[in-house]
Amino acid sequence: MRKLLLLAGFVTAPLAAQRPDSTACAAASTTSAGQPATIPIDVYSNHVYVKVCAGDRPLDFILDTGAGATFLDLHTAERLGIKLGSSFVGRGAGAGTIAGAQLEGARVRLAGSSLAQPVPSALDLSRLPPREGHRMDGILGYDFIKRFVVAIDYAKEELRLYDARDFKYDGPGTSIPITFSGNHPHVNAEVQLADSATLKGRMVIDVGAAGSLSLTKTFADENHLRDRVGPTIRRRAGGGVGGAVNADIGRIASLKIGSVEIVRPVTSLAGDSAGVMSGNNEWVGNIGGDILRRFTVYLDYQHERMILEPRAGADDPLEADMSGLGLIMNDSLTTASVDYLAPGMAAMAAGLAVGDTLVTIDGQPANATAIRELRKRFRRDGERIVLEVRRGGEVRTVTLVTRRVV
Repeated sequence: MRKLLLLAGFVTAPLAAQRPDSTACAAASTTSAGQPATIPIDVYSNHVYVKVCAGDRPLDFILDTGAGATFLDLHTAERLGIKLGSSFVGRGAGAGTIAGAQLEGARVRLAGSSLAQPVPSALDLSRLPPREGHRMDGILGYDFIKRFVVAIDYAKEELRLYDARDFKYDGPGTSIPITFSGNHPHVNAEVQLADSATLKGRMVIDVGAAGSLSLTKTFADENHLRDRVGPTIRRRAGGGVGGAVNADIGRIASLKIGSVEIVRPVTSLAGDSAGVMSGNNEWVGNIGGDILRRFTVYLDYQHERMILEPRAGADDPLEADMSGLGLIMNDSLTTASVDYLAPGMAAMAAGLAVGDTLVTIDGQPANATAIRELRKRFRRDGERIVLEVRRGGEVRTVTLVTRRVV
């Protein structure tokens, strides 16, 4: 049994009980010569979800540069009747591991196109941390991305897939060299601290991570960052194939990637039991979707470069969650319950408890659409949110007022 390393920083899981509308896979279009294939995406909590088709069955895959390969959910593969081959173990963010297996002849097609993608392996994605409210049936990783120049347009919510042999970029973006280790793209970056110190190191570009900047425990400890990045709060900071990850959350003065500078990004300092984030000798940090979504991101693996093209809102302040409330959706995406509470933050002060089920939000049903908007409100200072929650057989009303703490 071999081991496989992923850097996946997403927090979600497959929703087997929900069968999506098969019309998404009813027709396939072809792309004219010289034109990119344009694939619609759903940007949810800074993650990029891509609709793919297994036969006439639509599936949702997450695009992840932190994944060294493309994977199908293990249980989805079994339901589709795909033969499983030799087994392996997956490891990444978090302390644990998850089961995987090789697949024989598995392929998916990008919805609305004729583009097919082989899927060589499966992972038990049901073992990931609690789902965030979006189904996920698989992961599009390195082997998919390297086939094209992939443009992630967060604003238009589309992928543009260019033929790498013919691609020429003449836009206003900044080209940044990338190198690879374990099929993961790395960039040279600089961390500027409030005391004017500059720290340099290699960092992973991780489209599959929802947060902004995460620094490894080794890097944080060697540079005494817990004493130099403040104030900080201790709370859950995402997770991946190895489970949930806790970290100290604060801010650095700035992050520089080539000539691109990100001012005061929210920064996670990893602790123990964080899997690959606890320490390694190859890289010191992870740059995630909360930073990348401020750009149209071009991934040109064949020419070992990434292009960051600023879009409207690129200079807006980066914010951390101000509620301290972690929610988990049920399998049918109809209800959400409290999964965890960060000590000393708004949700705990409001009297919420782990296990509470949300009934209404400001008088409106707490469905998946409302939860999606609620997550945005959690990043705004001074939001006053009236929640009706069910605890056991009792329904009670609490008022949560968000407050910036970092």
